[in-house]
Amino acid sequence: MAPALALSRGTSWVHESPYLPLGWEETNEIGSPSLKHSAMKRVLSDQRALTPEIFAAVPWHIANYLWDCLGRSKKRTFYMWKLFATAYPLQFREHSRYRSMKIEGPKMPMRDYFGLVRSESLRWRLALTLAVEFATVPELVEITTLTNLIALEIISPPFTQGILNDTELPVTMLNDRIIRTWSELARASKAFTHLQIMRLYHQKDLSTVALRYMKDFPSLRFIIVHNCQGITSKLSDNCTEINGWEIVAIPQLTKSTTLYGCYTTMKDLGEEGDQSVMDGDIPVLDFQIGHTIHRENKRIEARTQPICLKKCITSTETETEIPEPVTKKAKLNGERKQIDLDTRNKTRRSVMKDRKGRDLGGVLEELM
Repeated sequence: MAPALALSRGTSWVHESPYLPLGWEETNEIGSPSLKHSAMKRVLSDQRALTPEIFAAVPWHIANYLWDCLGRSKKRTFYMWKLFATAYPLQFREHSRYRSMKIEGPKMPMRDYFGLVRSESLRWRLALTLAVEFATVPELVEITTLTNLIALEIISPPFTQGILNDTELPVTMLNDRIIRTWSELARASKAFTHLQIMRLYHQKDLSTVALRYMKDFPSLRFIIVHNCQGITSKLSDNCTEINGWEIVAIPQLTKSTTLYGCYTTMKDLGEEGDQSVMDGDIPVLDFQIGHTIHRENKRIEARTQPICLKKCITSTETETEIPEPVTKKAKLNGERKQIDLDTRNKTRRSVMKDRKGRDLGGVLEELM
């Protein structure tokens, strides 16, 4: 969990500091700092006080000057990147089309990280890599609330035996029931509207049934599976299609070393699908939670090859629900109600809240 001091500043500041470096640009070559420079330092001295609303009347050339100052001070935090992407959606994309952030040692619950990367207004696209040993089952279901998600990678350790002691819980993994819940949310609440590509590593609890459920993700074009025995073991040498997915050979996708690289390769190949809802020029946030070392396990890669699945699109395709035992459905419905309650409680929080305190409007006017 996050240290008390860091968490007291807010979830945005658990991994970064909102303050300018001590003593940064206190003097210059010609003497005392200018009024503009002094006003800039006052504005940027504590980023927690800044919100998109404060910048509503600030012209872009002033905001651009502040962004340059953040670069000089090495304080272009994730928070400020999101703020500028929200306040200046058209201008800012010309200066920063891509942001990468890796949290290899999570210090907060997954839902707090999801709150940081979500953009209901679609001001940035999200490519999310998640090591699921840090997540609970309800948190995996909450991935469906990430409306700006375009690419998803789920990673588990290749070996789970012998890595736990008596006090540790089993490692969480995806299973068919979680994917089924994702599917129902995709149909009922338009979850995964923009998700186009998935990569799955070492998800031993998935079967080919999950592929039927993932057909309901409206924009999903590709699934790349690595060492998912419940799926790959059902594929024979002469198998070309399974549960609505075509087995294809696209080395550019299967050999990509990162999720973002896989997504951009898909776009370069002209396979990104319908882009009518989300603008393809919107900045991309490449966000990683947990280690990805499991993905690069050479021992596993030596004897397994990734499989690329492409969704089959046919004009006569009909949707049918996969039968499931009644007792299992009843139990899942109970879990889903609790998950929905957790999601509603979570979505009441705002990532960027208006903060009471000193009025920065007057200080910003000094920059104009």
